[in-house]
Amino acid sequence: MFYGLFYWLNAGETTLSYREDDTEKELVHTRQKGSHIKVFFPTMPYIYLSKLINGTLVRSSSDINGWEYMLASSYEKKDELTYEFSLREGILFQDGTLFNADSVVENFAFFQKDPFVYSDIHKRLKQVKKISEYKVQFLLHKPYGMLLNDLTTINIYSHAYLQKKGWSTGEGSTSNNTQEAGAYGLGPYILVDGFATGRYQTPIIQLKANPYYYEQGMPYIENITIFTELTSKEAISMALDKEGALDIAPIPFNKKVETVLSKYARLYTKPSTNNISIYFNMLKPEGKLKDKRIRLALNKAINQQNLLNFVYKKEGYLAPTEASVNYRSVARATRDLKTWGERAKEKGEIAQKELFETLNGLHLNVVTMERFMFLWQGIEYQLKQYGVSLEYTITPSEKEIYEQLLTNRQSPKEWDILTWGNDDWCSNHPWTAFFAYRTSDKWSAIEQDDTMQAYIEHFFDVEFQSKAFDAIVQKIVQRAYEEAYMLFVPSPNIVLAVNKEIFYEPSSVLLMPLWKAKLTRFHWSIRDPNTSYPKERELPMSPLRFNYD
Repeated sequence: MFYGLFYWLNAGETTLSYREDDTEKELVHTRQKGSHIKVFFPTMPYIYLSKLINGTLVRSSSDINGWEYMLASSYEKKDELTYEFSLREGILFQDGTLFNADSVVENFAFFQKDPFVYSDIHKRLKQVKKISEYKVQFLLHKPYGMLLNDLTTINIYSHAYLQKKGWSTGEGSTSNNTQEAGAYGLGPYILVDGFATGRYQTPIIQLKANPYYYEQGMPYIENITIFTELTSKEAISMALDKEGALDIAPIPFNKKVETVLSKYARLYTKPSTNNISIYFNMLKPEGKLKDKRIRLALNKAINQQNLLNFVYKKEGYLAPTEASVNYRSVARATRDLKTWGERAKEKGEIAQKELFETLNGLHLNVVTMERFMFLWQGIEYQLKQYGVSLEYTITPSEKEIYEQLLTNRQSPKEWDILTWGNDDWCSNHPWTAFFAYRTSDKWSAIEQDDTMQAYIEHFFDVEFQSKAFDAIVQKIVQRAYEEAYMLFVPSPNIVLAVNKEIFYEPSSVLLMPLWKAKLTRFHWSIRDPNTSYPKERELPMSPLRFNYD
């Protein structure tokens, strides 16, 4: 559900006159020939793309479980090591071939030969067996509370694709078929041009509706163009000032007013479980951030409340650690935990003097995507008060961030701090944030921490959303907090500029359910090409504020 008349346009409240919201009345509920939207995926385009073109047994969801049924229609947990899944019948791959239990067994046989290693499923999964034409059984080596969440990222590919490419990209991607156009998956859209694998991508990607998609009537929009490497300036200009250039785009929080006043765009906001991961490079030889005192001091120098008010424009929540406080388990773990900045402020002038003595003269190299510079301007202003200077390497492309981060453990880089837009790819599960603490993983910039590694090993053993899960989450959160493993900033909301003639509800997790999006009859792609956008529809519309699921 959403609320109209949302006024948090700046740090304070602003009132505007809005035109009537007639979106629901004007929506077209069937797919129109030539219907087309253009979207911008600055973060993890390969996963967002994968969820549009692929099918999984269960699909990412922002509800409390983190998943909903997709290719599976139900499951039963027989015991701690045995799960049985019933499959939907009559589903076809994008090439028209039949999906059944054999498809699942074949895909998992390929997966087990070359699995992704982002979680622990490659160690825990023993076998996938066919029980009947539309029933499969999963057997585990040992209990694994993350199984359902992992299944949201294990795609089911056609037999033809597996024979041609296998399951893995060779670089541990969770979305193999995003590297090549073709009718290979089971999702609502087919990849027809471009690719995105994580470290490599094209600036533009083209999709078309899957004629065999199983959800009746969906997708409602025929074509999607995806941009992956726009600057914030380009995205804002395209979304706000040029009809038909860009229909959906995340925007910096300080562009909310401009979005509301746009002729073509409307402001959408929603709380999320996304994370802004600001890494400290503890692997850098002679790096100053190996020193825990400096990491703590940097965190103590950050006034999160001021960032939230003036940089985030109130689009987020104070966060004692990197993990979003909208994860229910993290919220419980941090209920009585103050940010380091709050604790320093409580200690008064003496503490501030000590911070200055620790930080004065510190020079740090920062690698960041251009889209986060609005945040870094706020951080830099605060750190300057303590004599810290920053030098930036700025890129519009996430693939450059990956290159710096993912090769750092093998060959330590010169950066001190790196910013990654870590959207919730694990579906309401805090492993999204925690996996950067596993020092056996190339995503980590932390030196060996045996205590944290023991916590993480146990973390995989326990059932999601259980008391045991809450207990181990608290230990991981507390350890990351005490060691100041990252620069902690507020948990962000989703803030989007969306064409006024589109309606869909954004997801709180790493998923853009565009197959559910609908257009009004006034959208540029389907209205009479000889007519201009009506002047009366250029007036501001009330922002849409969606609730957290």
